[in-house]
Amino acid sequence: MKNYIKRYISNFSDKNIIISGANGYIGKELVSQLTLNKIKYTGIDKRENEKHHHAILNLQDSTKSIELISNVDCDYFIHAGTHSAMAYSDNFLECFYQDLSSLRNIFIGLKKSTNCRLIYFSSSYVYSGISREVKVDESFPLTPTHNFGLAKSFFEQIILRNHPNCIIFRLSSVFGGVNSIHPNAITNMIHEAKENNFLTLWGQGERQMQYIFIEDVVKYILLSFYIDSGTYNLGAHDYKNIHETSKQIAQYFGIKVEKLSHKKEGVTLPFMQNNKIISATSSDFSLDITANLNKYLLELEDSF
Repeated sequence: MKNYIKRYISNFSDKNIIISGANGYIGKELVSQLTLNKIKYTGIDKRENEKHHHAILNLQDSTKSIELISNVDCDYFIHAGTHSAMAYSDNFLECFYQDLSSLRNIFIGLKKSTNCRLIYFSSSYVYSGISREVKVDESFPLTPTHNFGLAKSFFEQIILRNHPNCIIFRLSSVFGGVNSIHPNAITNMIHEAKENNFLTLWGQGERQMQYIFIEDVVKYILLSFYIDSGTYNLGAHDYKNIHETSKQIAQYFGIKVEKLSHKKEGVTLPFMQNNKIISATSSDFSLDITANLNKYLLELEDSF
């Protein structure tokens, strides 16, 4: 694995970092980069990991979770151990209860660590129900229509009230890396291209999506330790429809795209403006979906 965070970790060697969901998609990518740079951290996950030693712990277990967190003089807590949009679509009440219970235990565990910076991953789904014609910023009024967006907007407010020293990232669709657990649009298309030698597109492919490369997510996590507390949109500059993205992937593999006109397309969320995070960190890296998707495909070439 390449080391892409070396320039961002000069001040972390003496910091106490806790990562929940350390065996998940974002958590695992962050852990791998910290390990490459010999940065110590405490990982928490209810699943085992063969490569990294983490505390096997369900954050809903109040006694064990609170004890572990409170015994660490935590400087940074990255909470990546939450349910996915797909899980919320299938079982809203159970996912909501579990994520709320985990947050409660984190708050209690961090009660004495008021200087600890809490990083939380919300979602662009908080903007569900807003017209695709509208470009939204962090101050836009929220009236989410999607279960996942409703839960995330609630958790945002709970965090801001209980642990104001926080950064909340409203993530667009994350892609890249090798640790994806839950399917996403780009991952699905690449897998289909590799396995079937063609791509299928639901409807006319008019659904528009905003993405963020996982390497950029990790970089912004590290930079967010030094910016003002608050909520930040995190998405690339592009707002492409699925047809455009599928064409790029199909051209790379030299295959055709087949439209399934009878299939219903997914939800189009409004474009999230990313000015706030770019201004706060003085960085926008290469927030270009076309360039980063090509980069990702080239990196995967050895495993094709």
